[in-house]
Amino acid sequence: MARPIGWCFSICQCMKTPLRILLPLLFLALLTPCYATDIVRIDGKFKKDTVAAPDPEYPMKAQHLGYQGQGIYRLIINEKTGVVDEVKVMKSTHHRELDASAVMTLFNWKFRSGINHRDLLVVFQMTGWSRELH
Repeated sequence: MARPIGWCFSICQCMKTPLRILLPLLFLALLTPCYATDIVRIDGKFKKDTVAAPDPEYPMKAQHLGYQGQGIYRLIINEKTGVVDEVKVMKSTHHRELDASAVMTLFNWKFRSGINHRDLLVVFQMTGWSRELH
């Protein structure tokens, strides 16, 4: 038996008002993307004696893949200039993109003279949730 063309419309008309409002809202909620909020944290105690200490960026690929982790990095600092000469990964985040972002950013740190090394913790974390397929 063939259904008339307006059968869907007639079903919507016979629904109670709250349900008629709720169904389109539910449909829109399923179609709109939800994204997690990315956070990169470095505790302030690790930034003491710094002249410049930018935070690493959360790499876009790592966000889309849901990568999270925390790593410990050792900075070898030129005592005279305060420039970071070397960054060693003491404990990896277990994600190459996160470690690379941290290392490249830590090379941009600058300390006051007289500091020769610093160990610090970098935390990459995502809060909320994502509906993207991984």
